[in-house]
Amino acid sequence: MTFERPKELLKPVKRRFILFTFIFAVLIELIPLPHGSTRWLPDFIGMLILYWVINQPRRVNIGTAFLLGLVADISTAGLFGQHALAYSITAYLALARQRQVVMFNLGQQTLVVLGLLLTNQIIMVVVRMLTGSAFVGWGYFLPPLIGALLWPLLTKLMLMPYRHNAV
Repeated sequence: MTFERPKELLKPVKRRFILFTFIFAVLIELIPLPHGSTRWLPDFIGMLILYWVINQPRRVNIGTAFLLGLVADISTAGLFGQHALAYSITAYLALARQRQVVMFNLGQQTLVVLGLLLTNQIIMVVVRMLTGSAFVGWGYFLPPLIGALLWPLLTKLMLMPYRHNAV
């Protein structure tokens, strides 16, 4: 018979830290990069929305996702409301299964996040196509894969400030 190690107790998350992570993600999105390198970068704002919706659903919710989507729309000078719609729907889907996802191990969470990030990209493609843009190609779905691969690292980094120091 095997027993799993109990989950580690963490310090409470401060609202300032959540705000700082979102500001940092927006700043990362604003960094000017060469044209070809942006095709493989994951959506850092979307990943953080998913992280906080899964781990702090009372502090980050669908309304927060919508507002951050508007910020992302303004910062990318794209179609206004596109990110807001995609982030809101993705946050809703994550929130609907939050209690299950939070109990998953990192591998299972990575698969769930991959599905949510792909859903986010599909919504973005559909909105663009409905407004008359052409399909941008299958390479547009590479960032969700990279984002899912980075999910365990993001999770570990976000937990570091809230672990109790062993004395």
